Amino acid sequence: MSVDDLLSRAVRVFVTREPHGFPRPDPGGLEEEFGDAAAGLRPRLEALVTEMMELPLQDEDLVAGTRAAEATMSVRHPELDPDAMAALGFYDSYCWR
Repeated sequence: MSVDDLLSRAVRVFVTREPHGFPRPDPGGLEEEFGDAAAGLRPRLEALVTEMMELPLQDEDLVAGTRAAEATMSVRHPELDPDAMAALGFYDSYCWR
């Protein structure tokens, strides 16, 4: 499967660190960046974030757990580029349960 550049960019915009330095979903930034297309992208982005956050945790530390979650999501979603996966991973690690 080839990389979906639009979806990957949308992940990076939606799960942003700007302007506060910590990752958070940013529907406003998504709308600003993608205009009317944001409404169609948002459910997919929310589903990706939820899927990442619901992955089962092992007896791992933060770094190993984040890398394991990114690896699992990379297999499930080969359409996402490495930077999009890193954005999801950073958000997941920030929200570490």
